[in-house]
Parts: sequence; C-alpha cells; structure tokens
Amino acid sequence: MADTYTTSNPDGAVIPLAALLFIIVCGAVTSTTLLASQDVLDAGLSKASYRQNEIPAGWGLRKSSAASKRGTAQWTINEGVHAVRLNSDAALTFLEKTVNIDIKEYSTVSWRWKIENTLQGIDERTQAGDDHPIRIFFVFDPDDSKQSWWFRIKRFLYLDWAHGHPFGGGFTEYVWSSHLETGDTINDPGNPSQKLIVVEGGDKNVGQWHSYKRNLYQDFLSLYGREPRRLIFIGILNDTDQTGQQATSYIADLKFSKY
Repeated sequence: MADTYTTSNPDGAVIPLAALLFIIVCGAVTSTTLLASQDVLDAGLSKASYRQNEIPAGWGLRKSSAASKRGTAQWTINEGVHAVRLNSDAALTFLEKTVNIDIKEYSTVSWRWKIENTLQGIDERTQAGDDHPIRIFFVFDPDDSKQSWWFRIKRFLYLDWAHGHPFGGGFTEYVWSSHLETGDTINDPGNPSQKLIVVEGGDKNVGQWHSYKRNLYQDFLSLYGREPRRLIFIGILNDTDQTGQQATSYIADLKFSKY
C-alpha cells in the first residue's frame, strides 16, 4: 500500500495531501475566473504599470535581428501621458506580449498613440515601403486540424520559433500610415493573405495624441469571413528598417473590454 502524505492546518487538524492539492487547484481556478469576470483587461501599458525608462513589465523587446537590435522602447511621460516611447533609425522596434484572451468575451480593444513624424516618399503597399511610424497587430490561435501535416512540421521546426507564437491563425493589424487614407484596408506586403487596417493616415494629426476603440472580433470577421479563435499574441511595431528612415512614436492605455 502506498504511503499517505498529509499536512496540518494551523489548528492542528491533519489534511490529506490530495485534499490540499484540490484546495490549491480550486483556488487557482477561482483566481482565473475572477480575472475573466472583469469588464476590462489591462495589457500593462497604463499609468499603473509605469516604470521610468524601463521596458513595460510582461512585454519583451525583440532582439532577434540586426535591425531589431537597434530598436528602442521604454516608459516615459509625454504631455502628461504615461506612455511607452518607441524609436527606430533604420531599425525595427518590436514590443511583444503573449496573452490568452477570449476575444468573443473581450471583443473591444482600445488604446491611444502619438507619432512625431511620418515617413517620406514610400509606398506602404510594397515590401520596399513596408514601414510605419507605429502599428499594432493581434494574432489568433491557429486551428491545427485545418493545417497540413507538412505545415505543422515546419511550425515545429522553425515557424513558431521565428514568429514568437503559434503560426498560421491569422491576425488583425492597425497602422498609422504615412500616405494611405484613414479607413483603407491593404494586404500585408509580406503576406498578401493577411490584412492591415489604416486607422490614421498622413501628417494631419502628427504630434497629437489620438484614442481608438475597435471591435477586434468584428474587424477580423469582416476581413476574413470567419470567426477568430483565442487571442494569443500582441505585437507593437515602429519600423524603418526597409526605408532607412527615422521615426518616434508613443503608445498608452492598451485595454480589452466587453463593451
């Protein structure tokens, strides 16, 4: 007969280890449920998370290429707003965060951002001009059952590692375009099956803070004609590596809500 391991509570009563584990697991489940029952999920880019000159806690700054090693991102205060400043000079600044969010429940995403300049003389519909002063994209969980065995092998060998998340589930991306019009939707120059939505375009609002609120669930459905799965990854980019230019931008208050 196997040994029975026990522990004691402060009153001296003996509690079987299995019961203790049950209590711990239930406690963890309760904590998760409480988080999921909130009306708003904070992604860690609000004033409460501010740490001067640091990278936001819970986020990573990708340094996997020569261009990304030159990118910079850190907390700052700009016009009274606690924000993350991103800067690139012929570089790629790539903030990333792994998440696990039910986008059917938390369908609305909101944030505010500001840029100091646009990029000149580029065509963002081409790979040579695929740079933006700021953009944010959301990656959804792939459905393995709809991927070929060969694709799943490639994911295992290098695709998931190279992209920093399970690959192949589709994404929705919002950009501040240097030359396209607000409301335009274009194909991603590097992957034409994926779509980019221009939420701000041109020089008109340069140097000003602007707030946005999008129904991420409906945007994905409209773009691809299918429902998104769980949200698994967020990327925020300020990139000038294709065009060799310089850009500075700021982002703050990224949140998900039910309404």
